[in-house]
Amino acid sequence: MDPIVMAAGTALVNLMTTDAWARAKDVVVGWWRRVRPDHADRVGLELGQLRVDAVAARNGGDSATEDALAGVWRLRLHRLVAENPGLRGELERLLREDLTPMLSAGDQSAIAAITQTSAVKGKNNTTVQAGRDATITPPS
Repeated sequence: MDPIVMAAGTALVNLMTTDAWARAKDVVVGWWRRVRPDHADRVGLELGQLRVDAVAARNGGDSATEDALAGVWRLRLHRLVAENPGLRGELERLLREDLTPMLSAGDQSAIAAITQTSAVKGKNNTTVQAGRDATITPPS
C-alpha cells in the first residue's frame, strides 16, 4: 500500500482522539467534497461515528481497535487513489500541510517514519533508511 495512504489513514485516526478533531474533520470532509462531492456528507457522518470508537479505544488502551480503524481509512483512501491516481498528490498535500501539523510531536514522528523517501544517483552510492536503529558496517 502507498506510504502516503498509510500515513494519511494513521494521521486521521490519531487526530480523532485530540482537541484538533473538529478542525481535522472539516479539512478532510472539505477535501472529500472537492474530490468526490457525492460522498462527502456520508464521509462526514462516518468520521463522526468512528470518532466515538476511536475515543473509546484510546481511553480503554485498546490499540488493536485503533489500528483497525486506521486500516479502515487506509483502505478507503487506497481505493479512492486507485480509482483516480491523480489524487495521490492532493492526499500528500493534505497530509503534509493540514493533518500532520495538527498532530502531537510523537505522532508527527510516527507519520514521518511511514513516509520516508530516498533517492540515490550515480555509481557506488548507497542509501539506508531505518525506522529505528541501524548499524552500518562498510565493506572491507
